[in-house]
Order: sequence, then structure tokens, then C-alpha cells
Amino acid sequence: MSVLFVFLTATLATLGVSTVLRRRPPREAVPLALRGGLAVMFLVTGVSHFAGLRDDLVAMVPPALPHPELLVTVTGVLELAGAIGLLLPRTAAWAAGGLGLLMVAMFPANVYAATAGLTLAGEPATALLPRAAMQLLYIAAAVAVVVTHRRQAVLGDRLGQLITVLPRAYGPAATMREVPGAGIVLVSRLRLRSVRQVPGFLLASLRLRRALRHAPGALWLDLAAQPLTATFWTWSGWTDEEAMRRYTRSALHAHVMRTYGPHLRESGFRSLPAAQAPTTWPEIRGMLETRTHRASER
Repeated sequence: MSVLFVFLTATLATLGVSTVLRRRPPREAVPLALRGGLAVMFLVTGVSHFAGLRDDLVAMVPPALPHPELLVTVTGVLELAGAIGLLLPRTAAWAAGGLGLLMVAMFPANVYAATAGLTLAGEPATALLPRAAMQLLYIAAAVAVVVTHRRQAVLGDRLGQLITVLPRAYGPAATMREVPGAGIVLVSRLRLRSVRQVPGFLLASLRLRRALRHAPGALWLDLAAQPLTATFWTWSGWTDEEAMRRYTRSALHAHVMRTYGPHLRESGFRSLPAAQAPTTWPEIRGMLETRTHRASER
């Protein structure tokens, strides 16, 4: 029950600070409070994997699983990493989702502790039904963080429907001191015919993102998506036009465009000198909406 006390105390404290001192509306304060509660809880439980309760936690690992000490160490590291991730707005949703899955994966240990009569900190392990109820509470909190964070995520200014898929990826030229900034900027907008193609296109985009990390002359790439409308945006910087064209004419890029070309409802591309390039996502969207062509008309 002490873990539940930590979670509730941290959640209510964060909620109080957010609503009273920061005067945030409830729809903003509640997700933030859940993040705070989960972060503090997993910091406490993560530390316990290495000090204080380590022996008890090792004993809780079901006998069918190998290397119990290693499992306790790995889950402790994951809990601490997830707690830190919850504190950062950019990674909060990913951290909450990962911790939710981790709680599901670790639940058999709680079942084993309750049914085998094990102790935790010298006290009998929590009975199965109360423990299951608490676990559902924590998982529900993690899911709430994922859902609300996804709804609130914006890419800047007044653009409220875009969701960042991944942090900015940097190419090899980004580390060259003699390259102060982009010479050419390429932006694109691709809208698929159906949301059914979104998962596959996202995976293909991730492959292209990895390829950009090694593309000569590549500086950076931002990828954004609006999954419910099956729309993707890219924003990349290059040292020069030749570097950009080598990447867009590569075998992988050509393969992706051939594969998904028939599934595109609309597409728009524009390259321009960095000095004339937009600097915010709303500017990029506005520029591309005036240049987007229906795939069926090309």
C-alpha cells in the first residue's frame, strides 16, 4: 500500500500546484498530475530494485523465468528511465506507454508473490485482488497520459492537430563545423488514400529517416503526421541541392515512392534556399497547401 500512498500523494500534490499556483485548467492539470504521480512512484520503485527491497523483488520472480537478478536489474533500469521520460513533455507519452506495458509484463510476479505467501519489506505481499486493482489504477493512469498527451501535442504556433512522430534526426553534415546552416530546405506533404496505409507508410518513413543519418550533405529531418487524416509532413535541411537530389533519387527513396505512389491521394513538395524557407510548421503547411497536387491529376 505504500506505493499507492506515494502515487496518490505525488498526484494530488502536482494537481494542487498546477491548479492553485499555476492556475492551469483541469484538462491540463490532471494529465500533468498523473505524470507527476507516476514519475515519483516509478522513481521510488525503480530505486528499490537496487537497494532496500532487491532481495525481496528477486524472490518474487516466478521460478519459470531465468536469471531473476538480471530481470530485477533490467526492470529497475526501465522504471527509472520511464520516470525520467515522464518528466519531459517530449517523451512523456512514450514513457507512459512503455511503463504501462512493463506493468502488464511484471504482473505475473505479483501473482506469484501473492499465491506463494512471500513477504515484501518484512510484510506479507498484498493480496491478489487488491494488488490487481492497484495495478489497473496505475495502468489506467499511464493510458490517460498517453491519450491526453497525444491530443495536446502540437508542432508549434497555432497548429493544433499535428503530432510529432519522432524527434529531429540529424545527418552527418550537422557535425561539420564548416557548415553553419542549411543551404537548401525541402518540405513535403503526403496524404494517403486510407488510414489503413498509415502504419506501413510510417515504417517506410522511419527507414528513410535512418538512411538520412548517413546521407552525405544531410543536416536534419523533422517528420510530422496527422494519422486520422493519413497525412504526413517532412521538413529537412541540406548543405546544397546536389546532396538533396542524391538522397531523393536513392534506391530506397525511389522504392518507397513507387510502393506508396498508388496509395497517395495528394502530394506536394517544395525546395528553396534556406534564407527564403519557412521557419514554423504553420508556415510550412500553408505553403504546401497552395502547392499540393492530387495524385490522380499527375
